[in-house]
Amino acid sequence: MMIWWRQQLGRAVVLAIMLLAVATPAYAEHDGAIVAPEADAIVAGTVTVEGIATHPTFRKWQLDLLIDGDSDRATFLALGEKPLATQASFLKWDTTLYPNGRHILRLRVVHSNLNYAEIFSPVTIANQGGVSEKPAPANEEAKPEPEAETKPTTEPVVFRTDAPEDGERWIEIIIAEQKLIAWQGDVPVFETIVSTGKPGWRTLPGEFAVYRKYEKTRMRGPGYDTPDVPWTMYYSGSFAIHGAYWHNNFGTPVSHGCVNLRVPEAKALYEWSSVGTRVVVRNQ
Repeated sequence: MMIWWRQQLGRAVVLAIMLLAVATPAYAEHDGAIVAPEADAIVAGTVTVEGIATHPTFRKWQLDLLIDGDSDRATFLALGEKPLATQASFLKWDTTLYPNGRHILRLRVVHSNLNYAEIFSPVTIANQGGVSEKPAPANEEAKPEPEAETKPTTEPVVFRTDAPEDGERWIEIIIAEQKLIAWQGDVPVFETIVSTGKPGWRTLPGEFAVYRKYEKTRMRGPGYDTPDVPWTMYYSGSFAIHGAYWHNNFGTPVSHGCVNLRVPEAKALYEWSSVGTRVVVRNQ
């Protein structure tokens, strides 16, 4: 009889463990989940992105879109500083602002010790009349619509090539105009709008020189912790010129003191510059 009871007790314990495993949500393993849209969903128009973002030492969550699944083309979507312990909305996402095609939603749940967990969920954007960044196959004879030919989704970053080869390469930043100009001698070879320090976060004026370069780096400070900041060039202490994938407000001061560029522009400037390149920052 004692042996029979032990067998029944063992079976009950195994059954309880199995039920617990089934009932435990998958996101418990990695502090977060993207629940909607579902993985591999086809989306169009405005959709609600929902999920979980929590941790015992939670600091913040950030949602990005990796265009074509490429982390170098990460685009900021949303940020939150309160944990979402149960399924809730991250944002109302207007997919018409992004190219058609297969991309990846990336959720980062950042801990107070500055480590973070990453969750990925592939989605396909399929808006009617939207533009795909992937070219048609070589044997495709159908001619693209004229509008698609005249409105490319990404303009190439072009530097002038007629400047004197022995001209000094230097960078000018005009805070009042939110403008960056790359010079070669006295010839402006590239110009674009940027985002400098927002109120309370001054971009330091003066004359400096690039002293360190990183293709990717992590930036941390009071109220922010941003991983994988692309094409970064430090020119004075913690002040740097770098790409910004988390906003598209260029022309408006929104940074913590650094000079923000669009990621492709930051890459081109990074490759054009070198350690020692002079940087002149002026208010007007």
